[in-house]
Amino acid sequence: MSDEPMYLQRLRQNRRGKAEQGGPGGATADGLNAQEEEALRWAREAAASELRSTKDLAGAKYAIVIRVSSASGTPLSSCEGLPTREALLERIKNAAFMSEDVVGAYEVRGGRPLTIGNDDGTITLKAGAPRPGANPKSPQEMLRQAAKDAAERAKSRPRDDDRGGSRRR
Repeated sequence: MSDEPMYLQRLRQNRRGKAEQGGPGGATADGLNAQEEEALRWAREAAASELRSTKDLAGAKYAIVIRVSSASGTPLSSCEGLPTREALLERIKNAAFMSEDVVGAYEVRGGRPLTIGNDDGTITLKAGAPRPGANPKSPQEMLRQAAKDAAERAKSRPRDDDRGGSRRR
């Protein structure tokens, strides 16, 4: 038996149990689900360089890529996850005051990049087209969609002229 208190033993046991279970359903080894992984891919593309850090992306609804000048003169990029649209707008405002360059913003759940605009001092966000891998469908959903598309094509298919009756010539 160890000399550590019972609460520390239970805490260690609880952490070990969570690590074995993994995160929420569909999460990868990093604890990110498919939509969050796509947001991370977008962030790497938007930054056009390696990301220095990713912060709070798991469970975030919005992501922002920020470029900061370093002491060596090379720009460093980081991706931050934000829980709400208001938090995103606030972070964009704060970036301007802290001499950071906002590279882009992204809606994690919708899988769409956001265009940041400035109308008379008001920050506006306009959603773009969804990225192809942002909202993956389950195999069951894909089969249902294929069956639905096949039924629509069958309705609009031209019918044959030969219907078993006599033809006029």
